[in-house]
Order: sequence, then structure tokens, then C-alpha cells
Amino acid sequence: MTAQDTLVLWNRPAAAGYYRMGLACSAGFDNARPGQFVMVRTGNDATPLLRRPFSLLGLIREADRVTGIEILFKVVGKGTRQLSRCRKGDRLSVIGPLGNAFLVPDTCRQLILVAGGVGVPPIRFLAQSLLERKGGLNRCVVFIGGRTREDLVCITEFDLPGFLLDVSTDDGSQGRQGVVTRSLEAALDAGPADLICACGPMGMLKAVSAIAAARSIPCQVSIEAMMACGMGACLGCAVGVNDDDSRYRHVCVDGPVFDAGRLRW
Repeated sequence: MTAQDTLVLWNRPAAAGYYRMGLACSAGFDNARPGQFVMVRTGNDATPLLRRPFSLLGLIREADRVTGIEILFKVVGKGTRQLSRCRKGDRLSVIGPLGNAFLVPDTCRQLILVAGGVGVPPIRFLAQSLLERKGGLNRCVVFIGGRTREDLVCITEFDLPGFLLDVSTDDGSQGRQGVVTRSLEAALDAGPADLICACGPMGMLKAVSAIAAARSIPCQVSIEAMMACGMGACLGCAVGVNDDDSRYRHVCVDGPVFDAGRLRW
């Protein structure tokens, strides 16, 4: 896959330290799916930096045509700091869509989505895409957690028909006080689920995986990892798996979405 030159449509603060960026793309994203990601060049000739991976927050459509993508990022270093300074009309080199996606079977009726911090993008994209799916869900509960209310982004966009939103913060500044997995356990004690899909910090994903395994609930997790290439060339994003033929898989080409039961936590 080759890089394409994209046009910055907007770059707006989403919360303290978080930005939402819209990018106009010439082609290639018509069939992009929730969980896939892009590699964005954040530097220039004067300040060369490795590309950074960003999950797709959603697709930009005009009529029935996909004309662009939206990403969400948190300023944590030099690359994302440079991205935060981009303005409408700037151009960025993007490679994508890359990786695999969440797969919600048509038979799924009770779905749970879990997002922590900057893990919101693929979960938001998934929730939006489920509205277009033939054969609806009986119930979908979305759990979103953060350290403080400043880490809660895009939560109003989960106000969707048939969706229930449960918000937690570690300090209690918004929603329930405590980690998001505590609310998840309480919900599962009250009723069943056919599938759990989650994205967030590794500690949260490990806890979600253990909760799902204890209840024999299928669980898919989208793993966040630093990548140099995004296409399996550098082999820098290895994760341990329980597969018979290999001890490791790579987040960029074998993920970022994995069956939680395959991973060696």
C-alpha cells in the first residue's frame, strides 16, 4: 500500500490535550472498518519522524461516498505535538487503512463495548457502524472510563438508539467513581452478553479479558502499540500469543484486533 497526500479539513480540541482531525482522502477508505488504523507522517523534511499509528474514529461521507477519515489523538510527545499544530489546508501523508477489524456476528444480540482513555476511536466507529447493520441488537451497553473527566472524549456520540452509556472515572469527577471494569463486572452479574469488544490501555484489556474468560463470553480487544512501519516490515510490535504455530504475532498485520483468548497476558 502506498502513501497518499491528504488535506486537513479540521483539527479541533476535543478535551484537554486531545484533538480530533478530519482528513480528506482521495481513495482507499470506502471499505474501512472499525478497528483498522492509519500511519500518519507527523514530521517534515526539516524534522523527520517515524509515522504514528492512529485508529480510525470514523469516516467522512458526502452523500453515499467516503471522502475522508477522522482520527483522535492525545498530545504525548513530539510527533503528536506537531500534529496538534496542523491547520485547515495543511497536508499530511497517510498510509491506510491497515490491520484487521472488529467482527460482530449477525447472531449477536447482547453486545458490550468497553473503551478506556484514547481507546475510544475504534469503539466509537464500531458503535456508529452498528446502526447501519441489518438485523439489530437487542441491547448494547457502552462502558467508557478515564482517570478524570478530562480523559472522557466523544461520550455524547454514544447517545444512539438502543445504546446504554455507563461512564466511570478513577477520581469520580464524572460518572461512577472507580475503574471501568468494576462497572463491567456489575453489568455482567445482572445480565448476559454475547460478545465484548474493547480498546484501551493494556492493563484494562487484560482485566476485561479475564472477566470475559471467567464468564465464557467471547471477547475481542484492539491493542494499542508503537509501530515504525505498520505493515509488518520492522517487526517491532510483537505480542505474545497462545497459537500452536507461533509464540508471537504482530499488532500491525495480525491485529490490532485480537481474540482476547489468543493472547498471552
